[in-house]
Amino acid sequence: LKFCPKFHPSARCTLRVGRTTCSMAEPEGVVPFVQIFICFTLLLTAWELYLDLRQLKKNKEKSLPDEIKDLVPLDRFEKSQVYQVDKKIFSIFSTFVHLAANIFEVVYLWPLMWKLSKDIVGDNEYLRSIAWQIMTSFVSMPISIPLELYGDFVIEARHGFNKKTIKLFVIDTIKSSLISIVMTSLLIPIIIAVIRWGGEHFYFYIWIVCQVLLFVVMFVYPTVIMPLFNKFEPLHDAQLRQRIEGLAGGLNYPLQMLFQMDGSTRSAHSNAYLFGFWKNKRIVLYDTLLQVQINLSKEAGSALGFEYVKEDAGLRLKSVKLESTAAGKWNEMHKGRVDEIKDGELVVGVKKDSDIITDLAKVIEEVDKMMQTDAQGSLNIILDSKPYTTDEILAILCHEIGHWFHGHVSKMLVVSSIHIFVIFRLYAFAMYSPSLFISFGFDPTERSIMVGLSIFMLMFTPVETIVGFGMTSLTRMNEYQADEFAVRQKRATELASGLRKLCIENLGDVNPDPWYAWFHHTHPALVERLKAIQAKDAIINKKSQ
Repeated sequence: LKFCPKFHPSARCTLRVGRTTCSMAEPEGVVPFVQIFICFTLLLTAWELYLDLRQLKKNKEKSLPDEIKDLVPLDRFEKSQVYQVDKKIFSIFSTFVHLAANIFEVVYLWPLMWKLSKDIVGDNEYLRSIAWQIMTSFVSMPISIPLELYGDFVIEARHGFNKKTIKLFVIDTIKSSLISIVMTSLLIPIIIAVIRWGGEHFYFYIWIVCQVLLFVVMFVYPTVIMPLFNKFEPLHDAQLRQRIEGLAGGLNYPLQMLFQMDGSTRSAHSNAYLFGFWKNKRIVLYDTLLQVQINLSKEAGSALGFEYVKEDAGLRLKSVKLESTAAGKWNEMHKGRVDEIKDGELVVGVKKDSDIITDLAKVIEEVDKMMQTDAQGSLNIILDSKPYTTDEILAILCHEIGHWFHGHVSKMLVVSSIHIFVIFRLYAFAMYSPSLFISFGFDPTERSIMVGLSIFMLMFTPVETIVGFGMTSLTRMNEYQADEFAVRQKRATELASGLRKLCIENLGDVNPDPWYAWFHHTHPALVERLKAIQAKDAIINKKSQ
């Protein structure tokens, strides 16, 4: 006798002389899984919509709340509110579009594309699963791409953040699609093979494989994939490099490489992050943290909006004009921010495509070219002024090192590992359920691993929502802990100043609804975070005295 390979609880084994056969018992009644999925989806969407409407109401408030009057100027608060309202209205609209598209795709297109995949590649499960997964990934692009275009070139551009061009958007989309195809083609055969080979205890073996793949992706993504989209260079500022290396050495952080990334090619938002395994740690700073870049868009017949005086270090701006000029349009969106154009600013370079021109003669040539009345296009100038002080950058990095010190990444990986194991263990009970396949329009004899796993994950969405909320809450706790680490390094004042500036410059939500923030925000609200920093600083200073 051999063990029955189909180990679903509804399986039955029929003995034959000299061998064992296995057949799947027909269900007495088909469980309406697809109706359950739709009900869960509608309920979750209703909950999300309720939270969105609460947040939208907060973002429409005109008066500055008392608790942030000393933190945010009124004009910056108003601009932040307008930006958040625009994003939230667009988000609500996108939610309804995706809701209708996803239900239609799952209920009608999934089974149709599974049949189509057989016509394209035949009955081979590996090839058919790859083709099906690629088709299901790309079928929503006619909807997702217009929404992305509107988000980038209307919402983000309206508030001065979008730096992409249509050409760059198209290139990024093509690159992302090709990477998705390659990753799908590599990973799906591994998943299917391990599950088929693993037998009754496949969930344990696929869990081990997923851990290996997770570490491979964590290495490949920042070192191979991200450089396909952004340019990484050694940090140019030698003095800042020396200070950062001193900070890392003092905290025993095993820093090996220090990069700056051309984040300004796509967005004006600022950020910094750390990555790497064990003793091979790296730090990446967005160039928007390091230098002020101004992207002027000029139409033929209009003026650039400033004059300059040539100096040894660069071009000193003067006579900045705001009415009907490229500089005036820029300042309308950036008034009060660090990148507002003012008399006396020093232009030290020009960015063309992804290259930075610092040769003074070439800088003058580019600026003079755009000063011509009939000239049109964009001029990206780089100023000598710094958006953040060196101490603010060090404090922010000290916070990031705090995540490493407290092992937050390792702890989150452990949680994710347990999460993955539980998913595959539960999937083992449902992988051959005829009701699951029938309800979603597939043949009752269908035994595809990827189809079954995809449907199971749909049914698991409510649990995933709860898990996601738990992870969000844990992440917020980690942020407080990393802040405290920076405070203990005597960087409370600089950290508070840097976080406040980051929030203001990025038009962050300084007036969040408590329910919305509780459910969605991975970082505490600015006012709560600064209060915690101040309180911890007072306690630690008192103890040190």
